[in-house]
Amino acid sequence: MDEDLPASIVLVAQLEGHDDCAWHVAWNPAKPILASCSADKTVRLYNYHSTVPPDAGENTDKPTIGFSHTTTIPTGHTKTVRAVAWSPSGTTLATASFDSNIGIWAQEEENGGDSGDAAVGAGEWECMSLLEGHETECKSVAYSSSGNLLASCSRDKTVWVWEVHPDSDFECMGVLMEHSQDVKCVVWHPTEEILASASYDDTIKLYVDDPSEDWFCFQTLTGHSSTVWTLAFSPNGRFLASGSDDNTIRIWERVQNHKWECVSILKGHKRSVYSVSWGKGKSTGDDELGWLASTGGDGTIFVWKMSATPSSAESGKSTVSHQLIAQLSSAHGVSDVNTIVWCPRSGFEDVLATAGDDGFVKVWKVGPR
Repeated sequence: MDEDLPASIVLVAQLEGHDDCAWHVAWNPAKPILASCSADKTVRLYNYHSTVPPDAGENTDKPTIGFSHTTTIPTGHTKTVRAVAWSPSGTTLATASFDSNIGIWAQEEENGGDSGDAAVGAGEWECMSLLEGHETECKSVAYSSSGNLLASCSRDKTVWVWEVHPDSDFECMGVLMEHSQDVKCVVWHPTEEILASASYDDTIKLYVDDPSEDWFCFQTLTGHSSTVWTLAFSPNGRFLASGSDDNTIRIWERVQNHKWECVSILKGHKRSVYSVSWGKGKSTGDDELGWLASTGGDGTIFVWKMSATPSSAESGKSTVSHQLIAQLSSAHGVSDVNTIVWCPRSGFEDVLATAGDDGFVKVWKVGPR
C-alpha cells in the first residue's frame, strides 16, 4: 500500500543520545533548533540547516537538512521529562515532568547567538522558574500564540492556566477541574485564546476566559470510545483533530463561535493514536487545509492531505475530505512512536520529527515519489 501513494516519507536524520524512551519533540518557531525530551530526565537541543548534496543537481526533493547536537540540558527534574514547548518568540522553553513540576528555561543573550549562528542554542540554559502546584505527573505543556499564557495538565485530572509576566514570573489564572480522569494533552488555538484538553475520560474539553469571571469549559466533545491522547488545531484554526486509544482520528469543526461538531473520522491505525500534528504542508488549493500527520502504538506514520468545502446548509458544517498521501510502517522499528510534529518554519513545511520508545528522535521529509 505504501508504494501506491503519491508521496514518500524519507528519513533525513536519526538523532541519538537519549539513554531512555524519547517522549516528545518541539521545533523552535523562530530559530533552527529542535528540542527533545526523555525518560532520562534531559532535554537535548539540535541545530539544523539546509544543505544541498553534491550529487543533487536539479533534484531538490532529496533530503537537504543537516543536524548537529548543540547542548544537553540536565533539567534537574527528578523524574521523566514528558513534554517540551517553546514560547512563540523562541527564547523560552518549558518542560513538563512526571515529578509534577514545570521548568521554564532560557539562556543568557550572549550565549544565545542569533538565528544565523550555526551553534544557536548552544551554551548554558538556566531554569528561570519552577512552576509548582500539580499534585502528580505533568503530561503536557503549551504556550498560547501570543506567548502571554501557558497551559499545563496532569494525571491529577486538572488543567492549569498560567499568565506569563516579565522576568519569567508566572501567575496561576485558573485551575480547571472538568475532567474525571488523567489529562493527557493541552493545546492552544493558533490565533485565539481558546484552550483544548484531552483525557483518559474519553472526552475533549474546550475553555475560554470570561472577562467577568474565570476560565471555564464552554463545551465537552464526546464521541471517542476510549482515551483521547492527542490534539492539534488546523493552521486556520477552524478545525481540531483528536487521536484516541480507539485507533481513530476525529476532525471537529467550529460551526458557531462556541460550538464545535465532529465532521469526519479518519481510520487506518491498528493501535492507539498517540500523536497528531497539523501543518501547512505543501498544499496550494483554496479548499485545502494542510497536511495532518499521525502516529502511535502501531509504529506507523500516516500523512493525510485535508480539504474542506463550506456547506450552504444551516448546520454550518463543511464537507471535509482527506486523502492519504504517504504512509510508513515501523518508523522506529518495533517500538511505539510517542510523538510526531511538523516543523513550523518557512521552507521546512514538509519536514516532521518523531520520538520513540527506542530513545531515538527521527526527522523525516515528505515528498513526491
